[in-house]
Amino acid sequence: MGGYLVATRSLDFNGATYLRNTVDFLEAADVNLGLIKAAVFGFIISVMGAFQGYHSRGGALGVGRATTNAVVGAAVLILAANYLITAVYVD
Repeated sequence: MGGYLVATRSLDFNGATYLRNTVDFLEAADVNLGLIKAAVFGFIISVMGAFQGYHSRGGALGVGRATTNAVVGAAVLILAANYLITAVYVD
């Protein structure tokens, strides 16, 4: 839906043509890969947040540091997981 809105509103694409091309070129493997990645990324985010939150110490300052560590750690792990999933799934 986001792609459709950007294409038709910002880029002045024809809506019917956009939808027809989407249906013609979209494959089940694309949807499966997106669902797999969403589940893995969500798991990584939740585990990093829970881990860092559980191990936070030192009041508000410690919570701030734990939050920063969770965001940075999740971002790095998501980049690595994205590479690995794509490398395994596409080949």
